[in-house]
Amino acid sequence: MHSPVPLSIARCLADEAGGRVAWARFNFRGVEGSEGSYDDGRGEVDDALAVMEELRRLAPRVPTTACGHSFGSWVALQTGRRDRAVERMLLVAPSVRFRSGAKGLAAVPTTIFVGDQDEYCDVGEARALADELGAELRIFEGFDHHFLKSRRAMARAALPVIAPEVSSP
Repeated sequence: MHSPVPLSIARCLADEAGGRVAWARFNFRGVEGSEGSYDDGRGEVDDALAVMEELRRLAPRVPTTACGHSFGSWVALQTGRRDRAVERMLLVAPSVRFRSGAKGLAAVPTTIFVGDQDEYCDVGEARALADELGAELRIFEGFDHHFLKSRRAMARAALPVIAPEVSSP
């Protein structure tokens, strides 16, 4: 929840979209005092599904995007596959060690962001994942896994993917 990449995206959503979108960021089980313990992705997907359900309860009829960074991108992908209400996905710097769970096309339009200096997912791996999922790939030159060069630039690029209704004229 306090990881710099999701935090930057959340700040951009708050600054650029104001009250026109509903969004949530959360800790996975066992992180920073959250109840439970790491569940090898299974329980973390359940957590994300529960958050999505609550978000839709609070903001019914709002388009839904699953978004995650690193391990969270794998959780977002699995969430988008299981939750039929998810309309699009953004996978930011996907961690390739979870790629085995990514087999087959994504259920909804999917975009992958990766830095060309990413130390955990190189461009070739990201391209292979994008091809496997039928996803759009956006490569950020000079960026690493945590987008240290400019998280704000990455977050601004994420806005039309996450909430195109806000980015439209």
